[in-house]
Amino acid sequence: MSPSSSPTTPPVLPDAGENTKKQINLLRGWPSPHLLPPTHLLSATNSLLTSPPPDELPSQFNFNVPALQYGPDPGYLPLRHSLAAWLTRNYTPLETYPSHGFPTLTTAEQICITGGASQNLANILQGFTDPAYTRAVWAVSPCYFLAVPIFEDAGFAVGNGKLKGVREDEEGVDLEELERGILEMEGEGGRGWPGKPVYKTPGPYRKCYKHIIYLVATSANPSGITTSLARRHALVQLARKYDALIISDDVYDFLQWPVLPSSSSSPSNPLSLPTPLPRLSDIDISLGPSLHDLSLSSHYTRSSPSSSSSSDPTDQQGDKQPLFPTRTIQSLHFGHAISNGSFSKLLSPGLRTGWTHSTPAFAYGLSQTGSTRSGGAPSQYCAALIHELVRSGALDKHLGEVVRPGLQKRHSIMLDAVKRELGPLGVKVIEDNRTGAEKKGEAVFGGYFMWLELPELGVTAKEVAERALEEEQLVVSPGENAEVSGEGVPRERVGIRFPRRLRVCFSWEEEEDLVEGVRRLGRVLWRMMEEVKEGKMGVRKVGGEGLKAFK
Repeated sequence: MSPSSSPTTPPVLPDAGENTKKQINLLRGWPSPHLLPPTHLLSATNSLLTSPPPDELPSQFNFNVPALQYGPDPGYLPLRHSLAAWLTRNYTPLETYPSHGFPTLTTAEQICITGGASQNLANILQGFTDPAYTRAVWAVSPCYFLAVPIFEDAGFAVGNGKLKGVREDEEGVDLEELERGILEMEGEGGRGWPGKPVYKTPGPYRKCYKHIIYLVATSANPSGITTSLARRHALVQLARKYDALIISDDVYDFLQWPVLPSSSSSPSNPLSLPTPLPRLSDIDISLGPSLHDLSLSSHYTRSSPSSSSSSDPTDQQGDKQPLFPTRTIQSLHFGHAISNGSFSKLLSPGLRTGWTHSTPAFAYGLSQTGSTRSGGAPSQYCAALIHELVRSGALDKHLGEVVRPGLQKRHSIMLDAVKRELGPLGVKVIEDNRTGAEKKGEAVFGGYFMWLELPELGVTAKEVAERALEEEQLVVSPGENAEVSGEGVPRERVGIRFPRRLRVCFSWEEEEDLVEGVRRLGRVLWRMMEEVKEGKMGVRKVGGEGLKAFK
């Protein structure tokens, strides 16, 4: 969206001291209660608690016993089968765009049921990294801000040099910057990296990767960018070259829609899903085992890093992870990309249930995380509940008739408000989140957020956010929140910054409050611009925790 020239008519400016107005929270990334499925959940619950599974032998119990018991490590098997079929159907191209060029069949063996995307991210780091052997986590920046503490808990922090931000360009992660960073890390000061994990014993069902790459490939939070197909292919090749694991939070793949011409336009109902791009895990699986996968099945002792004459960081001569002669190539094909899915935004965050799509070996290895083996897969009851919704078609019905149309309408309402209230002030926002060769035809958007770019004001987005909270009871997320940083990290240690960015969410607040919230933001920006012109600019800090109190 191109900003017009300087605004000619100032917005209505109420007394900045009036703080009795209703608070509007455009930071919170929750689904509105209007987008939740209580009726479908009630029906599925009734089915689970009043009848045994249809394929179970007759018993004395008239309820679903497996749903209320400890579950198998990889998760509730009926859901793994029904979800695999559902994912296959949704990722199979139904139109000529885009041409995937490889199969998108998902099998139950590639699925591991999880406790949601965040819990699963922690489990992956717990089982497939070692803070001494794994060189770094590379997080695409801007980054989902609550992922950073998860990395820190696993020993990867900006402060210890093992959490790195990687710039995002118009098609996704900047691969040149990423590869340059990996090479620098591999050869850092001639440092000799250990040839095997130091603190972990991952075998026989897991391995430790040398690098982790984290991103949201579709409708990235917060930027909204969808990584292009060409960039996805290139990223997978880079991961396979350097023994990296790509973790893609694919939580918005099924929350995509054509952009409405205006907020007065009526959404289609049911609203079908534009064909998603293939997952990074699809691309990786289609390529078969990598050299790193094959090295784990070679079953011989290799030389130590110090005795290897090769300076190539991809050389396998120094990799001395435990070998297991009884394993096959297939059982050691862990792969280099996983899709981290969640039902939180498809159904309800309270269900705390998600899934991982990966090679069968990785899926099983993930299920062997200690906290999972003790009690079986998380969310056993909720997994059984979700299976009922998938099997009955209620999930498709809810997404097509409630979630996608609702988000499409909300996005359109906020986009119109941003154009009307903020465009004249020079604020920019993307209207189509597709990139590369896929950006053609009608605009498509998805996810929960808009990533606003402020004009050069002489003040930061954080200062704007603080003024908005103090003067307008408006909560927005400054770009600083999306930086790859951490508690106590000096600003000079943060490599990639976003001082002129604000993230606003259109999924949570009521539709009329989306408009009012953008209007309030416009008033704050106008006041600050006028103060800068008059040389009276001042930042009034918010008392208490301020913006830190919100998430």
